[in-house]
Amino acid sequence: MQHSQAHTPNISSAHSRSFWGLLAALLAILVLASACSLIERETNTVASQDAIVAEAAELEPGDVPVKALAALHDTWTILKNEFVLRDELDAAVLADGAVKSLILATGIPELRNRSSFPETSLERPDEVPKELEPIWDAWAGVFQEYNTIEAPLDPIDLSQAIIRGLIDALDDPHTAYISPERYALEELDFTGEYQGIGSEVHNQRGRFILSPMPNSPAEQAGIRPGDLLMAVDGVSVEGWSILEVVQTIRGARDTEVVLGIIHLGQEQVVDITIKRGDIDLTSVFWNMTSDGFAYLNLRAFNSNSDESLIETIAEINKQGARGIILDIRNNPGGLLTTVVTIASQFLDGGVVVYEIDGEGNRKDWDVESNGVAQDIPLVVLVNQFSASASEVLSGALQDRDRALIVGNTTFGKGSVNRLKPLSDGGGLYYTYGRWYTPEGRLIEGLGLEPDVVVPQGIQIQGDPQLEKAIELLEEAVSALER
Repeated sequence: MQHSQAHTPNISSAHSRSFWGLLAALLAILVLASACSLIERETNTVASQDAIVAEAAELEPGDVPVKALAALHDTWTILKNEFVLRDELDAAVLADGAVKSLILATGIPELRNRSSFPETSLERPDEVPKELEPIWDAWAGVFQEYNTIEAPLDPIDLSQAIIRGLIDALDDPHTAYISPERYALEELDFTGEYQGIGSEVHNQRGRFILSPMPNSPAEQAGIRPGDLLMAVDGVSVEGWSILEVVQTIRGARDTEVVLGIIHLGQEQVVDITIKRGDIDLTSVFWNMTSDGFAYLNLRAFNSNSDESLIETIAEINKQGARGIILDIRNNPGGLLTTVVTIASQFLDGGVVVYEIDGEGNRKDWDVESNGVAQDIPLVVLVNQFSASASEVLSGALQDRDRALIVGNTTFGKGSVNRLKPLSDGGGLYYTYGRWYTPEGRLIEGLGLEPDVVVPQGIQIQGDPQLEKAIELLEEAVSALER
């Protein structure tokens, strides 16, 4: 049992767990750690990548490469068929973003103020969708006019720039292009120990927010919840995807990484050197208060968090706890299957959460039977860093009037994501669905408002949120005991 009293307040009276399911959780909980196994590439993807490289190697001045644009076709096909807001795709806007990115990536000064190219006489290849024909005009114009022996253009780099520009124009914080170098993503199984810095990361409208795990190398080095990541080893993370951040930061024990961060409430960038180490993914911490309440801190929804929580509740019941304060502040989420099982411990039936995809199809995730804490009084603590699975749990408990939710409005990460390979050896990580609470509240981009809002910040002394939770729990318990 993962029962620990370390790193808890000293309170007085005051989907299938498949690889793709794990990837859906990655934007919510990204433990910056080393890895276990590789994604297997599809055979035709490898063949396409080889053809792209071969074409680039034989490129002569004036030639217009075609195969390098295969990944553009893949990206458009995925978005058009599976993106959550596929009906709102504006091909003209996306093409414009792609062309601007292409121009910038060439590094050619005389192109800086150019935004379009005349229609080319070259026939549009199948690699370029008809809806994105302006990209072909720009691509052909750039290579015909500016690819020279003295200053050769790299079609592989430029094709990646096109896709990045298109994704940027899409304006979805959870959709990203993953380069071939980064696509060798190793599976995170959320089970045992990892080597890395031990921090979670959120993508908040293009900004990367860190939250260190208890007693981790990140926490020991000085990383604090809410820190804004600006650079890794001196390289700006502007324009990176969240997967690129994770790939770059995580690494083997005893190696070092330097993070440029801005502490919450400050403006100055400071460099923090972190020595990577072994990361223990213990997620459940608890103790008993002098009032007979169980303070239960759930740090993440790992694959074993549900078992740990069930064992902890059994111990809590054995000790005769009068009520539970469940603290999921700074909890970035994790596995859907885990949060459904955990929610089921407190609910006696109904829906925990449901998903709606881009075609309007709904999938319900129902409460499992035999919950072990369906009657004990419960108050839940949340804040602006409670995300994804944390929002699913608090939303279900709130909609069913099972618990009072106390704290700040939650993060607002309610997207369902997938990762698919592209012809260039890279990948597209994209949003294909969104989560809703049982009563139909959208989580994505909005977050959930607590029943009782209590401000919390670096300028506020003590823990007023926790104090309020204790007060409300005492009221609820006293009412039952009368």
